[in-house]
Amino acid sequence: MSKIKWLWSIAIAMGIVLIYASLSSYFIRVDEWYFQLDLPAIALPPIGMTVAWSIVYIINITVIARTVFYKYYLYVLIPICILGILNIIWCMCFFTFHSVLAGFIVLALQSLLSVAIFIILIKEDCISMIFWQVNLIWYVYLMCLISGIMF
Repeated sequence: MSKIKWLWSIAIAMGIVLIYASLSSYFIRVDEWYFQLDLPAIALPPIGMTVAWSIVYIINITVIARTVFYKYYLYVLIPICILGILNIIWCMCFFTFHSVLAGFIVLALQSLLSVAIFIILIKEDCISMIFWQVNLIWYVYLMCLISGIMF
């Protein structure tokens, strides 16, 4: 029974992440506008960004699966889903509307929400909290990257 419950937890987590990852990627248009941006020296090459986003999504799947499996702290799913929605909005603002300022504002909200999730996970699930540190660092990195583009 426990193995089936884990499989369902992973399937639900993968479904949630797949929805917001695919909707986010729908709005990504890397065109001449993006290549004309003056990227700071800390910018990863495109393959690095792909690998980093993949790691972030795997961590999201892991944290969501643990949350679903241990049902006693399901309220963690709400801010994680909001983070996914903000990710879609960020891709829309930055890549579709070419608004660096709006992208920065959304990334600032995502960073704050990641800190809030981290604080919740400290209290609820230390293993998920350890995984979530990578997400925290990632969103702060992206915010620094965008601020480097703005200034």
